[in-house]
Amino acid sequence: MYPESFSFTEITVTKGIFRLACEHVLRTMRRGRETLLTLLEAFVYDPLVEWGSGAGTGTGGGKRRRTQRDVRAALAMLAVRAQELKHDLRQATEQYTSILPEIKQAAENWLKEDEEVASIETKLEECQQQMALIKEIEAFGPNLSSHPLYAISQKYSSYKQAKNAVEDSMKALVKILNDFDTQIEAFAETTEALNGPQLMSWVQEFSGNNDDDEIPIFEYIKEFLTNAGQSSMLTQCEQAEAELNQCTKQTKNLVRSCLELLTQYVAVSQYYPQSHTEYHRIVMFRKYLATALESKSPEVCREVSNQVTALCSETNNADSAQILAYNYRLQAILAEANVNLNKAIERLQLEGGPDALNIAQEAYNEAKTNISNWVRTEEGAAHALECVVVGMLVNLNRRILMLENGAQSAGDCLVDLTSREGEWFLDDMSALSMQAVELLSLLPLQAASAEETALPLAVECVRNANLLLADLVQLNFNFSTIILPEALKKVHSEDPSVLLMITELNTVIINSPVPLNDLLTQLEMHLRYLVMDMESPAGGAQAAAAELRAQYEALLSAAGAEGRAGQSAGRMLLMGFNGLFAAVELRAREMADHLTTPLPPAWRKIDHISDAAHMSRPMLRSVLEDIFLVRRVQAVAEVFASCVTMARAFTGTLPAPHAAPLDTAALCKPVRRSYLCSMLIL
Repeated sequence: MYPESFSFTEITVTKGIFRLACEHVLRTMRRGRETLLTLLEAFVYDPLVEWGSGAGTGTGGGKRRRTQRDVRAALAMLAVRAQELKHDLRQATEQYTSILPEIKQAAENWLKEDEEVASIETKLEECQQQMALIKEIEAFGPNLSSHPLYAISQKYSSYKQAKNAVEDSMKALVKILNDFDTQIEAFAETTEALNGPQLMSWVQEFSGNNDDDEIPIFEYIKEFLTNAGQSSMLTQCEQAEAELNQCTKQTKNLVRSCLELLTQYVAVSQYYPQSHTEYHRIVMFRKYLATALESKSPEVCREVSNQVTALCSETNNADSAQILAYNYRLQAILAEANVNLNKAIERLQLEGGPDALNIAQEAYNEAKTNISNWVRTEEGAAHALECVVVGMLVNLNRRILMLENGAQSAGDCLVDLTSREGEWFLDDMSALSMQAVELLSLLPLQAASAEETALPLAVECVRNANLLLADLVQLNFNFSTIILPEALKKVHSEDPSVLLMITELNTVIINSPVPLNDLLTQLEMHLRYLVMDMESPAGGAQAAAAELRAQYEALLSAAGAEGRAGQSAGRMLLMGFNGLFAAVELRAREMADHLTTPLPPAWRKIDHISDAAHMSRPMLRSVLEDIFLVRRVQAVAEVFASCVTMARAFTGTLPAPHAAPLDTAALCKPVRRSYLCSMLIL
């Protein structure tokens, strides 16, 4: 407003009293601009706005509604006020900006002087304390020897000795701590090296023959030394070479013995639990020592001393007796295994020794060749061969039917059913089936008549049955030789991935809508009703089995996903175990597909053929597959539970009545009873 008024006076008034009066008014307005602005706002701006906004409304007394014109007026007045303050605000900003460096410099000077004053006050306080001490010493006079300051030298000597003793003790403890760390790291590195490929490379390197067929090194200069008259030197060299070769052979034998001991140690150490390694005395001593060094408190040191004393004086008589009993039982199992091994070796020697398999193979090939030559050269030999083969097949069929009837009568005792020679039921069935397949290979099936077109399909079905039995035998063999030892090793060593896998499998079983035993009973009942073509009261069992299958397959799919990203030991073990059952299940489906082929009318009169065809219907096959799934999950869970029980007995954490180790037959019984026997009976 002031610049506008000034320009107005410049235009209208150029000189005279009026101009001077206007300048005086402007100066007065500048000096009292705050008061003038307040008065203008109170008596000019607000009445003008209220008068302008209220004109023509025709209302009085009541609260007035704000209109768009009021808003525009308020915005216009705000713009006017902002324009009035803009000039002063710019000046004030420039003033503050110019004075800020001076304020900053003054503040820095004040902080510096304040620090100097504080240090001077501290020194003054120290000087006052020293002055007070001097006054106190002067006050003692001739009795200065009784002042505590007189003995400060002796106290400082005692303090220095105690401090040096503490520092020496700390250095000794740090050295012991480093020794513990070195021992622990050396053990970890040695274990990693022995469990890796390095040990096997050493064994292969020193497993060669000690006999050295190379020519002695002095043989090349023998003639030269003899001609030079150095026969005695040649004799000494040859003697030294012989002694060196003898020492080399002894060293190699010693290294080979050490490597053999290392191999045995590694085989045993793989069963050592990780928890015992974590609670070993050296590890615990290292833990206690680190705690004492970290705290440096007398109370903590006394507590650590008590813990070390308790650890060294701890006695576990009950656990020791239990572990000794476990060891005696293992020795008895080992002795029994050695007896069986000796019997197997004697039987192998009677059958031809290590070349027994080659001899039998040669005899088999020779017999096949002789039969082929005889059939080709002799007239009527083909029909004679057919009669002999059919007769032998009838005898084999009779024996197989006897075995099947015995298996059905044995029930749960089938797992212990053996022949007179001590062979298990499954091995006998597989051997008879293999004989039947070999006999069928001698028949001229390509010459069958048009009415016998189903005969090749029947022979193919017999071969599939033989392959199924062979897969069952292979399942039993692979489980007892690969899966079971690996499971025992991983569970005994407390592998985290294996323990996690067992926990997840148990979670799948617990989350099953029906307990596995009840579910199995319901499925078998449902199967019996379907076989009799009756309405089953357990129709919902298959839905529960489907839910169990989904959870189990989800666990396997998670294992497969981890396998693509780097599979753990637990997942590999579960996938390998399940793969054995999956191969048998695939073979059973192939055999069921062959059984669904149309049968000649004459064959339908045979009970076994009609029953097999009836059991191969899709509805019954789905129930059988659910039964086998439940049996599979049961077998896997029972095997891992037995391994966990043996591991707890091995560490002495299992009650005495249950701490006896299980032999191979007991550990294989869940697979034989739950799956193999069910597959054979059904």
